Amino acid sequence: MEKTLKEELEQLKQELGTSAFDEHLDRMQGLYTSDADKALINEYVMQMLENIGTELHEVNKELETIQAVKSISEMISFKYIAETYFKKSKAWFSQRLNGNKVHGKVCRFSDAELDTLRFALKDISEKIGSLSI
Repeated sequence: MEKTLKEELEQLKQELGTSAFDEHLDRMQGLYTSDADKALINEYVMQMLENIGTELHEVNKELETIQAVKSISEMISFKYIAETYFKKSKAWFSQRLNGNKVHGKVCRFSDAELDTLRFALKDISEKIGSLSI
């Protein structure tokens, strides 16, 4: 039984980022030649590219936050941030900051934890900025 165009597009989505993606797309473009099929393929691929752009933006945002924290690591206490804002240990915080593997899984900050980290940095900044001598 032959696959439908939508089934092929779903499979194509799974192959994104592999050499099989280009081969599959080339084969599909030779197989599905009507204007409607070409438009659907084009729309689907464009949507995948938009999703990649969105994901890259989120990753860049995460990296910027982590780089900012690492750049001030000598000035602020990770223990303070971990305990005060996350109610966790310094080790927990450092594992996520450095992307360490724990039990075979790479530790990362979740989206909510990144928001908490951004809040913590802003809060500490405001506290320091409000000091006058």
